[in-house]
Amino acid sequence: MKISHMAWGLVAAIFVATPALAAEDSKALIPGDFSANVGVFSDYTFRGISQTGNEPALQGGIDYSIDTGANGIGLYLGTWGSNVDFSDGDQASVEIDWYGGLSKSFGKLDTSIGFLYYTYPGAADRLNYDFVEATLSLGYAVTDSLSVGLGYNYTPENFGDSGTGHYVNGSVSYAVPIKALDLSLDASVGYVSIDKEAVFGTPDYWDWKLGATLSLTPNVAVTVFYTDTDLSTADCASGGNTCDARGQVSLTASF
Repeated sequence: MKISHMAWGLVAAIFVATPALAAEDSKALIPGDFSANVGVFSDYTFRGISQTGNEPALQGGIDYSIDTGANGIGLYLGTWGSNVDFSDGDQASVEIDWYGGLSKSFGKLDTSIGFLYYTYPGAADRLNYDFVEATLSLGYAVTDSLSVGLGYNYTPENFGDSGTGHYVNGSVSYAVPIKALDLSLDASVGYVSIDKEAVFGTPDYWDWKLGATLSLTPNVAVTVFYTDTDLSTADCASGGNTCDARGQVSLTASF
């Protein structure tokens, strides 16, 4: 399993920090709620393309949220990390993301607007991997079991200085109504559009995913999914197979 020391350190830090948060009443110190997550993944797939060269990934994150009290608007902040492998001579072996935004619910409609800052510590400055996205998402509870979502991400300068980027995606989730089984079925489809396709390494493309999540306990879950893109091997970055169809399984825990 090719997992960098930095990624191991990130997840270890989460394990150390989380019990400390649970041991004391954080609300007495800082208003709002903290949570953390950690997981082992058979692959790190981002918008249909493997970020680890079809190898396993260790991932984890810490989140903070608070109700601002201003017309029911919530504030959220967080950080998340994973090992990566772009076949670039290990210039980048870890990805750390920083994000935040505002959320508000209107009955069954959930809305949020925010940002995502992708960073790749260790990568040479000339590679210009780091980039920022603005995010907008909508979620609607059709019934107690069925929900749908729509998201849009925009960046003025995409990964590797590949120009403006757009990602539009839709999703649907269904909670199977079996009391003895905490199971949800999920599907999504998205479209990636990048200004400088030659620099990015692929033409614009579609990605899709079908999966299921089974909660083993209130805090531990197993997820399996199948994902693919409409990119051929020739169209994939460096002519590789990281854009091909693949199944993925993960074991995650939240605190």
